[in-house]
Amino acid sequence: MRDFSAHYKGTAPPAGFVPKAGELVSAKFSDGAWYRAKIRRASPVKREAEVTFIDYGNQDTIGFSDIRPLDPKFRTLPGQAHDARLRCAVPFFSALDPRLSWITCKKKNTFGSRSFVKLVGEESEYREDAVNRFRQSCDGRKLVANVDHKEGPTLHLRLIDPADPVTADDPLASINADLVREGLASVDRKGCKYLASYPQVQKKLQEAVAGAKRDRCGMFEFGDVEEDDQ
Repeated sequence: MRDFSAHYKGTAPPAGFVPKAGELVSAKFSDGAWYRAKIRRASPVKREAEVTFIDYGNQDTIGFSDIRPLDPKFRTLPGQAHDARLRCAVPFFSALDPRLSWITCKKKNTFGSRSFVKLVGEESEYREDAVNRFRQSCDGRKLVANVDHKEGPTLHLRLIDPADPVTADDPLASINADLVREGLASVDRKGCKYLASYPQVQKKLQEAVAGAKRDRCGMFEFGDVEEDDQ
């Protein structure tokens, strides 16, 4: 990556260069270094473009003066960031470079857990609490993201905090299950077609739902609700 950044440092954009949506380019990030990026949309009037840095997942708005056409020799390596989501919750990108990301992805681990949950719906009074809780669980932390299912280009993840002592004793512990236990997420029985194939995970989530109902957490504050309605 140092060689890539050095390649573009000090270069000028071609005369009349106007990046177009979908085009692969080199863009200058806020740290002053150059990275591969993809144009999401561009405004010739404002002379700026919204880009996604394809190797890290960051998104930013960059002026045309800090965007260059991508040299063909840098096009062969596929983007290293993958579009991912905590099942029906908050979309985010997970970068596979542990130096710059707060998520380290790995393929299926020996525990075989799956991301079978969804946050409460946007119409719920607990939606804001759910989103904030999810962000607090992830922001600034180095997490392990177990890739449990792949749906086209989208990865379904179970997020694990290795710094949480609970994970040492419970191989099924995850941020997914924590959100269910706090009444801020429900089991996605309709959207998750593979749920029944993982009885241990299903049991873990059922226990989390039971605990949330018993303690009147989140959506269960005023009594029982039908999860499929969330």
